[in-house]
Amino acid sequence: MDALGTIRKFKEILPLICDAETSADPKGWTPDNPLWGHCAVVSLIAQNLFGGELLRVSLEDTKFANMKSHYWNRLIGGREIDFTEDQFCGERPQGLTPVVRARSYPLSHDATKKRYKLLAWRLAKALNQENALFEDDIYRACFNAALDSSCQKFWVGCVITNCSGMIYRGCNKILEPLKYFCDPKCIRFSIQSRTESMIGACGHAEEFAIWEMVRRKIPLSECEFYAAGFFTDFMPYNKKYPEFTCLRCASQIYLAGVKTVYVPFEGRWVGLTAEECVKQAAAYATKEKAA
Repeated sequence: MDALGTIRKFKEILPLICDAETSADPKGWTPDNPLWGHCAVVSLIAQNLFGGELLRVSLEDTKFANMKSHYWNRLIGGREIDFTEDQFCGERPQGLTPVVRARSYPLSHDATKKRYKLLAWRLAKALNQENALFEDDIYRACFNAALDSSCQKFWVGCVITNCSGMIYRGCNKILEPLKYFCDPKCIRFSIQSRTESMIGACGHAEEFAIWEMVRRKIPLSECEFYAAGFFTDFMPYNKKYPEFTCLRCASQIYLAGVKTVYVPFEGRWVGLTAEECVKQAAAYATKEKAA
């Protein structure tokens, strides 16, 4: 949240990144009412940024019945805040009893998920205007893939390319037999980053990528991996050095014979050999270097 700062700053930036493409009602959206049709996606993003719960009410018996429902946020501590209240132009329906909804409820709709990812990308891009990678298609694909991660602590998006172009997009995800490591809080919060890589509930993005190529019978020696990390407030992980730091993944990348691994560094992609990945990651695993 350092880049965004405050709730006030979030409110200021929202009208600048919302438009018909991110609205649930693009035909009803106008520049004069930029938040129209944005309650679900904005509330999802606000939950990423500030925590708390999603609240939902049905608008079935109101003058806004065509919108079907309305979402807002209950922050940690109990304060309720409606980031898209202005869309009602002073006529927000009153006296309705909200219910708490899990994120999976609005995100189960493909159209909502698509709008959520687009708005999240615009927010991250607006807050990282000096980062040239936000103009890069592969980096954007990594970002979109990372948003599907179920990890509580850190998201990684992985893209694979070969002579055919982009052939895979994926992320780190919780493995069902290990989900107890995240109940209720991810065990990785108590472990120094870049160490003890075998401890945790998630399968790593690069691992899923390798095994998908094996299943498809695509030669990994012809594949280029792109991996980018993001915090759960959508901000990119900016590496201090152009290096690969996970020994768990580096070992598998080396054994699989992956052609090249690209990591983001200072607004560009830097390519590494599999051997370089192993050597760099080993220094973190032994705590010779610290994150």
